[in-house]
Amino acid sequence: MPKLISIIIPAYNVEEYIAEAIASVQKQTYPYWELLVVNDGSTDATEAKIKQAATSDSRVRLINQVNGGSSRARNTGIAEASGDYIAFLDGDDLWKPTFLEEMLAAKEKNAVSIIYCGYAHLYRCGLQRGFRHSYMSGNVLLASIKGKCPIHIGCTLVDKDLYDQHDLWFTEGCLIGQDREFILKLVSIAQVASLPKELMLYRIRPGSAIRAKWQWQKHIHAIYGAQRARTAILQRLAGQDGYEEVAAAFAQRLASQWYKFLWRMIKKGYHAEALALMSDSKCKEELNALDQNLLSNKERFKANIVLDKNLRFWRLLSKIPVI
Repeated sequence: MPKLISIIIPAYNVEEYIAEAIASVQKQTYPYWELLVVNDGSTDATEAKIKQAATSDSRVRLINQVNGGSSRARNTGIAEASGDYIAFLDGDDLWKPTFLEEMLAAKEKNAVSIIYCGYAHLYRCGLQRGFRHSYMSGNVLLASIKGKCPIHIGCTLVDKDLYDQHDLWFTEGCLIGQDREFILKLVSIAQVASLPKELMLYRIRPGSAIRAKWQWQKHIHAIYGAQRARTAILQRLAGQDGYEEVAAAFAQRLASQWYKFLWRMIKKGYHAEALALMSDSKCKEELNALDQNLLSNKERFKANIVLDKNLRFWRLLSKIPVI
């Protein structure tokens, strides 16, 4: 009997794109799927567009909820999913027609619980720009912590049992970095296989997260997400081989995230706020773990400026447009 794939799309005010995203699912060459589109309290015509698709295709299901963010919407979808596998797609992104078929074939061939592929950026003019992906397989936890194995949530196909057995959910209320936190937790519990093809299109649009104005109060959530991932993963690995190596990798990752984050705060003129964060014992502890021998000369220069806390230099630096 063919395996059913549950596809979850969180949708908030994407009336311009949601019909095309749903259509990219309907065009899949693998037909055994259910599509759960979670309307996250949209105030535009998003709900109407989803209803229109659901009326003509019984595999498409509209779920309405009060606005709570993409993490809550995805969690709603996970709770409602009845398939053997779960895949995610954002309401403004697209899959190529063979995404499900090729991902499922590669997953079964490699006998793994998690398969991922690559993606390309899709611009408003129709231009697609691809990347060099590492496409690592096996135990990719260390590589993922170090940023050497980037996996996009919209490029994954995962056993539903994995979510159920390990109580995996997205962190609700996390504003930035919730996908990375989730992926780190995911790859820490199972072997991974890669499919070296760009089968997902990540749309670059005005108002999207990649284009949004930088706000430190929002972007600090990426650090919080990494901290939560570290806590959960180290608790799971306690007493096992490799624990120390994973702990050291997390220490370096968080130290690097902190100094890069603080550098950006300094450049944006948030000097008092940066000093306040650096006075926190947890931030101090994590910054102290930074191994500058692993940094390039340019990055070492930035790190030292952050750590020196020279307000006069910070003020000068915030007036220099490019460094």
